[in-house]
Amino acid sequence: MPMLTQAQNQIIYLMFLNGILFLGLNFSSKRIGYLFLACGLLAYLVQLMHQGLMALDYPPENITGLILSGFVIPVFFISLAYYRLKRNRMDKDLPPMSTTDSPPSSNVPEKEKHETH
Repeated sequence: MPMLTQAQNQIIYLMFLNGILFLGLNFSSKRIGYLFLACGLLAYLVQLMHQGLMALDYPPENITGLILSGFVIPVFFISLAYYRLKRNRMDKDLPPMSTTDSPPSSNVPEKEKHETH
């Protein structure tokens, strides 16, 4: 018995293809592309693990819990911790923005000396 239906497999396939498409675009969409690729790859790996455990004659009622506790949940928490640490490092590297340095209107370029208006 397959773990996912044909429609669900098509959705995962399209998610993977969208990830490749977003990686090819050059405007702030690479993060979405990597997200789609990672989700598609994770779903594929879960299906492979499910088929492997079925081939090893594990009880079908225990397979879902085994895959969740041994693969999906640890991958989720590891990626969550990784991006949290990455964001904290990026926040430390950025210079602090001061609101008292200059008013927002001073960001407008000044007129040239020869302009009188």
